[in-house]
Amino acid sequence: MRVTAALLLSLPSAALYSLPVGSRSARSRTAASMVATDSPLVKSEWTSKKPIHVDTWVPKAADMDNANKQWWVIDAEGMRLGRMATEIAKRLMGKHKVTFFPGSNMGDYVIVINADKVVISGAKFYQKEYFRHSGRPGGVTVESFEQLQARIPERIVEKAVKGMLPKGPLGREQFRHLKVFAGPEHDHAAQAPIKYEWPAGSLAITAPGKKQAKEKAPRTPPQLD
Repeated sequence: MRVTAALLLSLPSAALYSLPVGSRSARSRTAASMVATDSPLVKSEWTSKKPIHVDTWVPKAADMDNANKQWWVIDAEGMRLGRMATEIAKRLMGKHKVTFFPGSNMGDYVIVINADKVVISGAKFYQKEYFRHSGRPGGVTVESFEQLQARIPERIVEKAVKGMLPKGPLGREQFRHLKVFAGPEHDHAAQAPIKYEWPAGSLAITAPGKKQAKEKAPRTPPQLD
């Protein structure tokens, strides 16, 4: 098959490249390139479809600057530990923002006050245990929620939130943005934090009238005669 300039003028671009391999010789390709610049049909068909560029948004240094982050204060009095910790972790990671980027520190600062008044449901107040090890042989220490709350109440909120953050340098950096205080006062008034208002019906709020589990009296072993 012999390809001429007149034939190339009458062919659309799709048919031009569907010709047999033997007909697409060096001279044919040269003629096609010459015709493509002169033919209105081919020119409009080749140049009218411009590529669409979709740029992926990537956070800049200003978006991750600590000076531009918002400060939040959350009152933990009467709040359920797990439900409250999920909201805190969400704000530390920045998932509440439309600019959330998984690999960047886009979160805010969170201040938690009244950590000694956080509650948990059921009998976990006496049954939940916290484990730590000193690194020495036999250095295992296990204490209940009740004991840890009386000793270091801030540690309870910190442990709950840290388990919900990413594992690695990013998660450690986000955990540094959590400030927990046992009482109603905090040391970050200069940052002008915004008080977080829980939405109505939030599961983090303790249901009215729901009582906590009462402490059971220890059982006395039976006396053997």
